[in-house]
Amino acid sequence: MSNLGPLVGWGVVVAASLVAGSGAAAVLRLPARVAAAVTSFGGGVLLAAVALELVPDAHERAGRWLTAVGLLAGTLVYVGADTWLSRNEELRSMRRFVHAAAAGRQLEISPRTSGVARGEAIAAGLVVDGVPESIALGLTVAEGEIGLALLAGILVGNTVEAYGAAQPIIAGGRSKRFTLGLLAGIGAALGVATVLGGALLSKANEAFVGSAEAIAAGAVLAVISISIVPYAFSEVSRLVATATVLGFVGGYLLS
Repeated sequence: MSNLGPLVGWGVVVAASLVAGSGAAAVLRLPARVAAAVTSFGGGVLLAAVALELVPDAHERAGRWLTAVGLLAGTLVYVGADTWLSRNEELRSMRRFVHAAAAGRQLEISPRTSGVARGEAIAAGLVVDGVPESIALGLTVAEGEIGLALLAGILVGNTVEAYGAAQPIIAGGRSKRFTLGLLAGIGAALGVATVLGGALLSKANEAFVGSAEAIAAGAVLAVISISIVPYAFSEVSRLVATATVLGFVGGYLLS
């Protein structure tokens, strides 16, 4: 496959963004306003990627109705996965903590939550949040034109989410080396998702690829709505609103 090299290369870049975020959490704490602004900026870029790259391409390939159904299907799949990851109070608290920490907020974690449970819950959440974006990126790379807005949104989003995810793991007593290793492993899994998204779907017919893009776009919209916007806006809404629009404008210029 001619695009395998670029797919692997961008998969490595996706993986590195999680390592960068976890490394940042190990050595510094961003001011709440800065973390909220960066998180919302990344969300704005992702919104632009969905609106200006993924959905138009899906519409061109699969048509109006398959695109609409795909968007709804992707949203429902992600919402279902998020519901499962938040199926009890302990897991729900951990998931909220990670998203809040990425946006500069600090929530309380139940002291009964073990370090192992924290690591498992966080790992599962990062994979569920990151796979739709990674698959969508793989599809754009396989088509020969990487979606720059999507790539930028993924890199910013992965970095800030890894920053938030590393904090409760370290607070639970795990070493910084363990935390970096865990998030590097998750990054590798998302890199594989990028490669598979392009390698397995690129040879399919146009309608199938367009539908897959729509499903990925719907899931990304759900990620933004559940994991980014509520936590960032609860911190400093005026700054966050501005950062979100700036992110969207940046994504528009990149698309």
